[in-house]
Amino acid sequence: MNDEVKTENGLGFKTCKDNRKLFAVYTPCSDKIALTATIFKERLAASPFADLFVNEYLVTEFLRRYKDASDNECFECEIGERRDAHCDIRISDDKLKAHLSITPNFGGKPVTLADVLEQIESKKIVWGLAPIEDIQAVVDKAHVADFLIAQGLEPVEGVDAKFLSLMPEVHERKPHVDENGDVDYRELGDIVIVHKDEVLMQRIPPVPGKKGRSIFGEIIEPTGGADTPFSGDKKGVYLNPEDSNQLLSSITGQPVTIPNGMIVSPVLTVKQVDFSSGNLRFDGSIVVQGDVKEGMKVYALEDITIEGNVTDAQIECMGCLNIKGGVTGNSDLIANGEINIKGGVQGTQEIDEPVGDEVHVAKIVSHSSVIVGFVENFNIEAGVDIVVEKYAMNSQLMAGNKIVAGLKGGKKSSLMGGITWAMMMVKAAIIGSTSGIKTHVQVGTNPYIQKRIQAIRKNLAPNEKEQKDIHKILAFIDSHPEKGNAEILEKLHHTLSKLVLEAEQNNAELKELVANMTAIEDAKVIAERGVFTGTEVQINNVLWKAQENRARSVFRVEKREMTINTR
Repeated sequence: MNDEVKTENGLGFKTCKDNRKLFAVYTPCSDKIALTATIFKERLAASPFADLFVNEYLVTEFLRRYKDASDNECFECEIGERRDAHCDIRISDDKLKAHLSITPNFGGKPVTLADVLEQIESKKIVWGLAPIEDIQAVVDKAHVADFLIAQGLEPVEGVDAKFLSLMPEVHERKPHVDENGDVDYRELGDIVIVHKDEVLMQRIPPVPGKKGRSIFGEIIEPTGGADTPFSGDKKGVYLNPEDSNQLLSSITGQPVTIPNGMIVSPVLTVKQVDFSSGNLRFDGSIVVQGDVKEGMKVYALEDITIEGNVTDAQIECMGCLNIKGGVTGNSDLIANGEINIKGGVQGTQEIDEPVGDEVHVAKIVSHSSVIVGFVENFNIEAGVDIVVEKYAMNSQLMAGNKIVAGLKGGKKSSLMGGITWAMMMVKAAIIGSTSGIKTHVQVGTNPYIQKRIQAIRKNLAPNEKEQKDIHKILAFIDSHPEKGNAEILEKLHHTLSKLVLEAEQNNAELKELVANMTAIEDAKVIAERGVFTGTEVQINNVLWKAQENRARSVFRVEKREMTINTR
């Protein structure tokens, strides 16, 4: 450090040997004063170090020590430093702009034009630079926060191809009534109808964009300007041979907007199904925006979507059935595709034994899968899977693959009462009930084949009894010819022949069904959280009955015996 320090009132200043660090020095004196920050700055400004950078916090610390210094204490504190000027170039994320910042020097080297040009070269900026004289003017100021030193050429965004629908808005439905007062609900009053060769949509060609250039000299391709053609989905539509930017209808029906195009499809949309609408039968899809009221019937060759609830009604479609509300009463729901009922189903008659064809109860039948929120007092048949999100109570569930219930949580049992029958697997959170209600769960055989076998055997029993009764009568008449005549004998033999033929047909079908009834070796029943007493688990021909409550259990049949594991 500098050895010679000029002091006044015990205060002096000096730098270190490399002349970079600045120190305040205190030397004991007889004329010590009440040194303030203002006086300190005035003394520093009058010193040879006035242009150096000063740290205010360190000055405050020195003033404190100066005030508390004893008469024989000498000390010095670092309070600042000599700083060179600094320049920096910041580049925007899009590479279209570069900004120059210059921090001033404090007794150090200033930034020169050469320093800035070196920064430009190191950043590899080659395009859109500001004139040298403008850069020099900024350098001469010695302090700048955000000078635009380079600017690229921004690309001009193109305009994508657009698709303009020429269809009018849909108005409130007013069903057509003919001169006899009959209502024709195939006349889609609330749906915009287009006719063959009507213009549906106009395509507006794209406007190409213009290329840009970054400050690094790179070409920037413009966005937009996509030349998007009409959608490849041309159901019910075709391109105008005289104007490829026009889409025309090839059929009469409802126009439906799709991405980059439009299709024409026969879809019936109604607010709700009640006495004001009548029963609906439509050779396409049906959308019901509200409820299907009690006693009503809805039929569609394609999908049916019901936004509201279904009450004691009959719904049938060849596609998928989607009900966003719930189903109550003795409703019949039949679909070739998947049935999805978000709000669950609740019938009025408990099902505690297999349901025969002659008994009418609430019923759901799907050749695909069935997904419901919950089930109470319903008969559900699915060709693939049944998924019950919450619970099933006093219901008959039958699936060609698997049944899953109650895996979304909740304290209520998943399967309570009724019969649950799947070919491959039944999986539920809790099976049975604390009340001990009988709950039958069965896997391992095809339930549909088994159901048909049971129905045939049920028909064979009265057939066999009736044949025996006729044989007894014939034997009696044979022993007592006077008790009969030709007409009675002819009727008896005719009836007997008919019964024999029916029995032969039933036995032939029964034989074929039994031959096709194979046991599924890896069939299983899984109770994720527990099984209550009153539960019956049947796998193939092996039956197990719960005599006590159990925790998590996995049921399988191994070597013709029921095995129960916890995993």
